[in-house]
Amino acid sequence: MIKYGAEELKLLNIQIGCVLKLARLKKEMSQESLGLSIDSDKTKIARLEKYAHATNWDTIYSVSQELEVDFCSLFILKSKNEILAIVEECIKLDKKLSKMKIAYYENLKNTISNIKI
Repeated sequence: MIKYGAEELKLLNIQIGCVLKLARLKKEMSQESLGLSIDSDKTKIARLEKYAHATNWDTIYSVSQELEVDFCSLFILKSKNEILAIVEECIKLDKKLSKMKIAYYENLKNTISNIKI
């Protein structure tokens, strides 16, 4: 069994949100439509994608099922470069890039790069 430290867990939370966001963008789904499809709401989806706070396992499971993402693979930590590549792909697929979203993505990339593992 792999034991992750605090920094690795932070990176893992970011990874889960990014992987699920990328899958949603690839399916051209809004946060609202994804939330409705799993009997939830867009606020929960946004929090999950931005790793804003701890998310219930059942929500992560439901989202991964709806987006056809292997649930177990979400918890295998990727390299920082792999996660950064996922973020870059999200940027390319995100059709509503405002200045605020661009700043969010830049901050996210900096956060990932600055995590010491």
